[in-house]
Formats: sequence, C-alpha cells, structure tokens
Amino acid sequence: MIQHHCISGKIPAVTETTAVPDIFTLENWTPWIGKEFSVPHPNVAADFKLRLTQAYDPSKGASHPKFRKPLTLLFRGPSDPILVEGFYEIEADGMGVVGMHITPTLTPDREENGMAYHVAFN
Repeated sequence: MIQHHCISGKIPAVTETTAVPDIFTLENWTPWIGKEFSVPHPNVAADFKLRLTQAYDPSKGASHPKFRKPLTLLFRGPSDPILVEGFYEIEADGMGVVGMHITPTLTPDREENGMAYHVAFN
C-alpha cells in the first residue's frame, strides 16, 4: 500500500540510518492500474478524475545500481477540461495523498479515450 507522509513543523535530521521510503516503484504502482484518482486542487473541478492506465520502468532494467529505478506513470482523464501541467496531489481510496508533477501528453484519440497524462520519476 502506498502512503504519503505529510511533513509539518520541524524536519528531522537525516542520518545514515534514516531512509525515506521510496513509494515511486513499479511494485507499488502496478496494483493501482485501472484505479481512479481525484485531484484535490482549488483550480480543478471536484469531479475531475485521472485513471492510471500504465506503470513501467522506461530503462527496461538498464538503470545504474547506485540510483533508483526510473518509473513512468500514464493516466487518462476527461477529454475536457485539460489539466494544466504542474505539481498536483492525487489521491485514491485506500492510498492516501501523493504529490507529483503531471504533464499532459499529445493525445490523438482524446475524444474517444480521454486526455493522456504522464508522470516521470528518474
């Protein structure tokens, strides 16, 4: 299960034993494929939803072992309105709130299948 931990107040000191959990992994996101996410933002309609359509490692396993594995998430949303590129928090039942930079993608089949969006974690 993916959980977002909100930091408020003082930020604890980072030590060698302190590790921030990496929630942006293929293993964490694959079970969410097909699920809908709301985008609680003052400039986004309350009924606006994004559906996760794909999660994959764009490096195809060729990433450097000292760095995190990259992750790309693909979403579909309504054909109109289009979500403007930017940082948003998304949430789904059972997941909590997760922040990410969402980018609209050229979508030739937008009218039939909704607007496409992608998120890249490198």
